[in-house]
Amino acid sequence: MTGYVTMAIILAFVGFFVTNMNVRIGSPKFEYSLITAVSFFVFLIIVPFITMRSIAEERHSKTEQLLLSLPISTHRIVLAKYLAMLTFVAIPMLIIGIYPLLLSLFAGTEGVVNLALAYNGWFMLFLLLAVMVAVGMFASSLVENQIIAALIAAAIFFLMFFMSYITSAFPTGALPSLIALVVCAVVLGAVVLALTKNSTAACIVTGGLAVILIVLYYVDASMFWNLFPSMLSSLAIFDVFMNGASYIGVFDIGEIVYYITFAAVFVFLTVESVERRRYS
Repeated sequence: MTGYVTMAIILAFVGFFVTNMNVRIGSPKFEYSLITAVSFFVFLIIVPFITMRSIAEERHSKTEQLLLSLPISTHRIVLAKYLAMLTFVAIPMLIIGIYPLLLSLFAGTEGVVNLALAYNGWFMLFLLLAVMVAVGMFASSLVENQIIAALIAAAIFFLMFFMSYITSAFPTGALPSLIALVVCAVVLGAVVLALTKNSTAACIVTGGLAVILIVLYYVDASMFWNLFPSMLSSLAIFDVFMNGASYIGVFDIGEIVYYITFAAVFVFLTVESVERRRYS
């Protein structure tokens, strides 16, 4: 029942913006309705709500022990969960895909619907949701409480949504980027320690990366100029959809590869998170 209600909410929310921005105003720009719906609702509430139970609930109800004891590889378990949630998201997306055809039957005050542009935005929205499902599933694999998992996913989406503002506020220059990268090396060492329980490996990762960064800085400091902000900008998954491929009218292979790679990385991280508990 929860799944049907969630799909109904998605369709109702997108339908509300299509009605107000396309039907009532007569605008043929269907992709604007998608962007508005994503900005205010889907990324913050719906996806964390869908993914929060995927793995966290297994741990809470103790069914994870039974699941991991089955003769099935961890990556197949995680991939099955991911594809199930992706299918769940695809059902309302298929229904939303009918909207441009319906709108094209009626000429608006500003012209006819550009189907290439509309379906390009529709397809890129599906890829964006695929990335968000992967991120939400990874958040669910980190904790046992599904509410906390939803809050973690929502916090990650919130940071990604405002990533362009964060990067613009970051100090310019080479030294701030060096300091930020060294801090990232420390965080990476902490992650290695949490995954492997090996303090030696964590120290080697942190110390090795820090030494390499400092040596490179003294060899050529110019390579660090605004390096960290440019790295952060690669995490702005919503900017890619809102400012890039949604307005081009053609499929951008680079953006498609970007989304697929991003989703694959977080699916892999989820596999590693579950695998660590399987043999712990």
